[in-house]
Order: sequence, then structure tokens, then C-alpha cells
Amino acid sequence: MMSRSTGRPLKPFPRLMLAALAAVLLVHAPAIAQKTDVVTLNNGDDITGEVKELKRGKLKYKTDAMSTVYIEWPKISTLVTEGKIFEVELEDGTKYFGSLRAGQEDDQIRVLVDGDTATVETDDIVRLARIKKSVWDQIDGSLDLGFDYTQENDKLDFSLSSDVKYKWGLNDIKWNLNMTVNRQDGASDINKLATSVMYIRQFGSKWFWTGLTSFESNTQLSLDIRGTFGGGVGRYMIQTNKVVLGLVGGASYARERFTDQDGDNLGQAFAMTDFQFFSWGDLDTDLSSRLVIIPVFTESGRVRLQFQTSFKREFVNNFYFNVGFTETYDSEPPDPDAAKNDLMFTTSIGWSF
Repeated sequence: MMSRSTGRPLKPFPRLMLAALAAVLLVHAPAIAQKTDVVTLNNGDDITGEVKELKRGKLKYKTDAMSTVYIEWPKISTLVTEGKIFEVELEDGTKYFGSLRAGQEDDQIRVLVDGDTATVETDDIVRLARIKKSVWDQIDGSLDLGFDYTQENDKLDFSLSSDVKYKWGLNDIKWNLNMTVNRQDGASDINKLATSVMYIRQFGSKWFWTGLTSFESNTQLSLDIRGTFGGGVGRYMIQTNKVVLGLVGGASYARERFTDQDGDNLGQAFAMTDFQFFSWGDLDTDLSSRLVIIPVFTESGRVRLQFQTSFKREFVNNFYFNVGFTETYDSEPPDPDAAKNDLMFTTSIGWSF
């Protein structure tokens, strides 16, 4: 006996339930579909999930069973991404934009770019970044806070520093902030502030253009304010999953004013070296150092130096302990009574995002 439709419409409640169910499925369908990437380890095991990024030798990978995990890149043979576009950067500075497929041989990855295919060795890849429309997905950085108080002499030391990086395509914008406050009974307050914004545009393989602006003040050096604007060209000399070394050279204009002094205009050159080392394990370790040499060619014989280094040790996921050292030197400050150098040592707790 054949069944037939009664022709009666659905009641309001069932219709609402079906509509709600459809909405839930539509909302969650993209999230479910995203976890179709496959990572193949060196031992042959496959893990299905969602590739987030490769940075500093670790692949950030989101799975249903294990939530978000970090896999050391040398342990990965190949990987496959479905329906996603990645920026792929190699050790020699070459960049590709495309989806990823397994190579014809072990330890190879194919990058599909507009119908063409580029085959690269897995170990040659130093960075993977998902190309997304959202600005927030392309921002990362860190925030450090340090605080120390001694009741006996009412001594207070406070430090705040932050690094934020926004990347899209061949472009980078980096913002840096460092601030310290030192107060003590019977002594003058010491306040220091330094902030900078740097724009980087890559060309060729490891070469890049850069433009920068910075502002700083330092009561220890009797510097009320110094603003700097300039640009130059740089090159990544070393770029691996554990070490990055970059060199930059250029010229800049500065306007500075010291306490009880008139403001002055400066023409200057600069040379900068930036070194980073990172190791992985259950807890990450980062070491970074930067040296900037600034000959002032409008004031014969005057040279300024800035050196900064920090050691970061992770103690829980995305939180770390930081030890920093900074040295600032001016061979001939306009104020003859001003100190020529300022040495600072800081400890802080930080968070990376």
C-alpha cells in the first residue's frame, strides 16, 4: 500500500525547530569543514585538523581530539590544506602564495599557485601564514610587565614593554614600546620612554626596504624629547627555523631637545643588526639582540649607540619570564652636564599573542 501526503502544513513549533537546526548547521558547517587539513609526520602517522601557522619552527595545528597543538617542524614530512591560501616563505627568502599538497616524494610539499605547481623541500620552509581577510588574524606580538617595590626607602621600579606586528603579503608593520619609571625617596624621579614604528617591504629574495619613525625621552640622559624619521635598505643574512639575522643601513633626520637647551636638527646615518634565536621543547626559549650605530654627520665626532638584548623563557603556554639588558650611549651630548650613557637591567613577566 502506497503512502501519500496528507497535504497538511507543518505546525509552527516544528517549523521553528527545523529553522533553528538549519541555522546551527549553517553556522558550524565552515568550522567543521575547516578541519580537513592533513599533517603527515616522519613516522608515517597522519593527523587531521586545521593548519593555523608555522612560526619559529613550530606548526600551530588545531584538532578536534587534542584541541590546539604545536608540532616541531622537523618532525613533519608533508601536509595538505584544502580550500585555504597560505603565504609560504623559504629559507632563502623566496615566497609563494597558494594551497598546499603532498609532494611526489617524502619530505616535499607542493604549492599550487594559479594552476602552476612549485615543489619545495619541507625543511626549506621557515614560515606559513594563512591569508585571511580579518586584520586581527594577521596580528601577533607580546606584552611585558615588571614591578618592584622596597618599603624601606619607598623605592618603586615599574616597566612596560610591548611588540606588535601586522603582516600582509610582502609588507610588515612593527610597533615597539618601552617605558620605565623609577622613584625613590630623596632622589629625582627617572622616567624613560621609547616608541617606534617600522614599515618593511620585501623585494628580491632576502632584501627589503624599510621606513621608520621613533620618539624617545630619558631624564637620566637629560633628553626631553627626540623624534626621528628615516629609511633604508636591509637584508636577512640568516633565516632558518631557529635563527634570524638581519642587517639594515640608511639615513634619517632627527629633532631633539635636552633639558635647558634649545632644540636642534640632526642629519644622521644608521646601521642596525637584529639577531633572534629560538629553541623549542615543552617550553620555548627565545634570545634576541639588537645593536644600532648612529653617526651624526651634522655634528662631527658625535656617535650614538643603542644596544638591547632579552632572554625569554616560557613557563606556561604563551606566558614567559623575561630578563632584559639595555645600554644607551652618546659620545657628545649637547648638554655638557648630561650623562653619556644609561645602563638598564629589567626582569618582567610577559604574554605573547
